[in-house]
Amino acid sequence: MSDFSFGTSSKSKSAPILVVGWPGLGGVASSCVRTLSQGLQSESVSALNPDPHFELEDIQIKNGLIFQGNLPKLIFQRVRSASNQELILFIPDTQTMDKPLDLARAVIRTAMSTFGIQSVITFAAISGVLEPEEEPIVRFGTTDFHSGEELAKAGIPPLRSERIVGLNGLILLAAQELGLKGICLVSEIPVWGLHSPNPKATRSLLKTFCSLMSIRLNFDHLNGQILALEEKMAALRDAFSNESGESWDSDNGFHLEQEGKEIESAIERGLSKVELDELENFFSRAKFDRSQTPLLKAELDRLGVFKLYEDRFLDLFRDLS
Repeated sequence: MSDFSFGTSSKSKSAPILVVGWPGLGGVASSCVRTLSQGLQSESVSALNPDPHFELEDIQIKNGLIFQGNLPKLIFQRVRSASNQELILFIPDTQTMDKPLDLARAVIRTAMSTFGIQSVITFAAISGVLEPEEEPIVRFGTTDFHSGEELAKAGIPPLRSERIVGLNGLILLAAQELGLKGICLVSEIPVWGLHSPNPKATRSLLKTFCSLMSIRLNFDHLNGQILALEEKMAALRDAFSNESGESWDSDNGFHLEQEGKEIESAIERGLSKVELDELENFFSRAKFDRSQTPLLKAELDRLGVFKLYEDRFLDLFRDLS
């Protein structure tokens, strides 16, 4: 993968690459940039003013006295990697829910004017139907065809159909608007650990990134965390299966015996195996994350099978209440 030339051209061999990781699912993207910051020689060189994008949400109390709380930090750091490819890390404390695309544009404009960046790489995580013991597969999304070709030649498969929610995706849209190339490296995490830090996904993403950039980075410090998380997720999976009588299939998600009639009826209505598998993914996510239920409802309505799955859909609310 060392022949990868993203961000370089005959006009600018040394243009720095902006590497971004906003806090998100499993803390994966943020963990990636913070691990790069800690593992490589980096220095804070600039910061984005949070005032236009964030409002105060808290106060601090010390010895009984009230003080104004702090706005999030939005820090730029410079890294000179072993391959002489300069990296600019953007390390934000949090995402904003108010006009996030405006914040993404501000980050890109600041990085362009201050550091002369011409390309952006982000990280992201999505929930997936995989076992806790499995190694996550890293896939990519990109703003241009040629970068996609290079990534495919490097052995990284593309995302076929997926949504990247939040600023880890929106910042690539902002980059594209301003004429920059952008790549998002994406890893799946099991539904059993959506709200826990996922060092295994972090390691998979960073191994891919470091291989592309010809960077050496030691990941041994993550091994203990990975083992502990695997055991926790496996215990949750096994306890769920024992209590509910449901079984976990790494290809298709949850399959209950009583769902057989639903699936047969859905097939009779013309649903493909891909559509059925995607529905199972939606149900799996909604089982552990109630915020996913509107997306599940919309998909059932789109396919015209809500009545067929209505009882199972309502059971989600009984399970999660």
